Amino acid sequence: MPDTTPVRKFSSTKVLTVFLSISSAAVIVLALLGYGVALSAEASFGIPHSVIFNSTSDLLTLGGWAVIQMVLILNKLSEWGFYVKIWEATWPATKIALVIMAALVALGGIAFATQYLLRRWPWLRRAVEQLRGSTHKKVLAIASFLIFVLAAPLVVMPLTMLAILIGIMFLVSLLSIVPIAGLQAGKAHIDDWVVGPEFCVPLQSRHARLQVKPPVKDGSPKIKVSTCVTVKKTSGTEYRGRVVFSTFNAVVLYDPEAGSVRRVSTEDASLEVIDKL
Repeated sequence: MPDTTPVRKFSSTKVLTVFLSISSAAVIVLALLGYGVALSAEASFGIPHSVIFNSTSDLLTLGGWAVIQMVLILNKLSEWGFYVKIWEATWPATKIALVIMAALVALGGIAFATQYLLRRWPWLRRAVEQLRGSTHKKVLAIASFLIFVLAAPLVVMPLTMLAILIGIMFLVSLLSIVPIAGLQAGKAHIDDWVVGPEFCVPLQSRHARLQVKPPVKDGSPKIKVSTCVTVKKTSGTEYRGRVVFSTFNAVVLYDPEAGSVRRVSTEDASLEVIDKL
């Protein structure tokens, strides 16, 4: 029987490489979404986004909030206004990318048109072939060398730097789309589940949770509620508010009456869910 061990090892290694690549890309995207969520807290309440997270793990946790909100937004895919908002939000970032793509399409069109004209107009094709002939090669070589020597300092280097700058701007524009998506998802979460609701999540006893709930009728209004907590420090200090976002060791609380927002560390503290502030 033929030995297939090397093939199996190669296949396993390839699958593992692909899996690690996808996992790394997913972590980067989730972290960028989390950064956008932190920006949404600053945009909505003015709290500096840099104090909301302390590590990459916090960014990944914040990214989870964005993913959950995006899943809820799937219900709005049939609404035209949803796409208008997405376009307006991403337009500052995608404007540069669209300009670069339009320039590439224009260059491709010019190249295609040149080839088309060479096929359609025999006299133009003959003229090009004569320029490429042996009698003109030396002249063209000398002219090209002189043009390169004279134009390199004035044209080639600036164009090279411009191309590098455009490439960097194009990459940054594409990468900025992900934080902008996280920013919009975070703002939607704040509007729908933090500021918008009038009540906190009601507390339910074991008996109430075991009761069979009647099915929700189609078209009936859905009442949204906020998650309200109290954080009690070992020093005796107590903080109450609606949960905006939370990470591994902190929670951002919003007081709807005073309008204040604070980041409260959950280290050496107990957290309790309450139904009234």
